[in-house]
Amino acid sequence: MNLNFRKLLMLLAAVAMVFVQSCTDDDPAPVKPGTDGFFIVNEGGFPNENTSISFYDRETDEVTNDIFAAVNGRPLGLQAQSMTVVENKAYIMVQGTGKIEVIDADEYTSIATITDDIESPRYLIAVSSTKAYVSDWGADGVTGTVKVLDLTTNEVTKTIPTGQGANRMLKVGNVVYVTNSGGYGYDNTVKVIDTNSDAVSATITVGDNPNSIQRDAAGNIWVASSGAVAYNSDWTIDEANSTKGSISKIASNNTESLRLEVNAVTYGGAGNLSISPNGQTLYYTFDGGIYSMSNTATSLPTSPFLTESYYGFTVDPFNGNLIGTRAPNFSSAGSIDVMDEDGTVLNSYTVGIGPNGVAFK
Repeated sequence: MNLNFRKLLMLLAAVAMVFVQSCTDDDPAPVKPGTDGFFIVNEGGFPNENTSISFYDRETDEVTNDIFAAVNGRPLGLQAQSMTVVENKAYIMVQGTGKIEVIDADEYTSIATITDDIESPRYLIAVSSTKAYVSDWGADGVTGTVKVLDLTTNEVTKTIPTGQGANRMLKVGNVVYVTNSGGYGYDNTVKVIDTNSDAVSATITVGDNPNSIQRDAAGNIWVASSGAVAYNSDWTIDEANSTKGSISKIASNNTESLRLEVNAVTYGGAGNLSISPNGQTLYYTFDGGIYSMSNTATSLPTSPFLTESYYGFTVDPFNGNLIGTRAPNFSSAGSIDVMDEDGTVLNSYTVGIGPNGVAFK
């Protein structure tokens, strides 16, 4: 081999090693959500302050219950609705108590309790490393807003009116989509918030009482709506004055391009919209079952993928497993089922009272 050519190869190899080292040091590969495990949010039974948080450890394949109280020596509060992990801090929305508890996501120790300007928090989504949005139903359960939370000071810096029952949110680029689930009232809109100005930039009309939202691999945005249920004097459903739940697809111009209605009026309608890690399969709960559909579908499935009635449901972004939560009542322990993509139960775990969802760290 020519000496000069050999020197050139050695020089290129050295440059490549420096480049690889630089990428390793400065731009570490992001940790996949749920690598260590996930938290289970147990809302407890109203009006008892017995809400709790459990943690599933992938390495040991075990669940540890009531981690907040065990570490901090005090109860978590009344009705935890959800939990979000942001840069190793876990933010717990304790809706019934009207507060946000902030804990260390590894040690579970309390970092802060946020109560100022927080009334009925539902969900939190990180906008950046220093800012988050919190959906809040308000003291009356219908005055929906999004609170802008400074993650460095734990202070609410702005309140954005959105609609009744502001609920789950989705961040896409520099905007956040907010589903207005109606709360204790009624709504049929998704609000779009510009994260640069913290102001509503668009309103999208979808099915009645939208509650959850996902983005698929093709960039389409999907929304599940529960519908609006009216009742007769004997508490049977007044179908003539009710609307069905639905699954909607939102186009790139922020308009509803497709609305698919479920086949019956039921309490709860379509909900818990979730998506597979590859963004190609959507899942939702309806009428005591789990339904699945392709992100290219133009009609809803006619039969459930699973005939199981779960209180909460989601898809594990780490491995694509399905996670269903069971709340047989709101006075004794609940459980979770972990299933593979075919719906086969891999294992079940005992958790706290009223498990309604999970949070990945």
